[in-house]
Amino acid sequence: MVYQQIEKVKQEYTDKYVVVDADQPELARFGDLVGQVKTVNMSGRALVEFGDYHKNIAWYDIDLDYLKVVDKPAPQDPKQAAAKKKSAAKPAAKKADAGGEKKLSPLEMARMQDSGGKKPAAKAKPSTADILAAARGDSAPAAKAEPKKAAAPDPPAAAAPGKVDRSKMSVDEMVAYCREKDAG
Repeated sequence: MVYQQIEKVKQEYTDKYVVVDADQPELARFGDLVGQVKTVNMSGRALVEFGDYHKNIAWYDIDLDYLKVVDKPAPQDPKQAAAKKKSAAKPAAKKADAGGEKKLSPLEMARMQDSGGKKPAAKAKPSTADILAAARGDSAPAAKAEPKKAAAPDPPAAAAPGKVDRSKMSVDEMVAYCREKDAG
């Protein structure tokens, strides 16, 4: 007899559009959404899919007491959906700006301290070449600087064939010295 009742409920609710009772805490997240009953399981609960719920295609097991059958919702135009999402995002952005200015990150605050409290001006992001030039200590950006010719530095060993002080050698000089030593 229970099986016959569930089959009757299944035929009554399957493929119907429903809304949930948003007063129930566990169903409040579906409060403004229309779902479609996919089927009714053998425990007598509806399996509902909410198509607009975060692009989620999951079926939610909801008791029939908390469902109300409604008419099929009108298909929503994608442009209207995008406008609705933007309008929903705007109040959240306004709330963030309600305090006046946006909060500064710790990095921005440190930059302000270095600049004497002045706010950093919005400027273009420096290129990788500019960052590398600044790290090398070049005053001009790398894109504007003239490329240097790669000249092999004279190894200090040529001046004094005896003992070489490697602590004062650059990496390039060390490499050139080792190559010369291996070749000779």
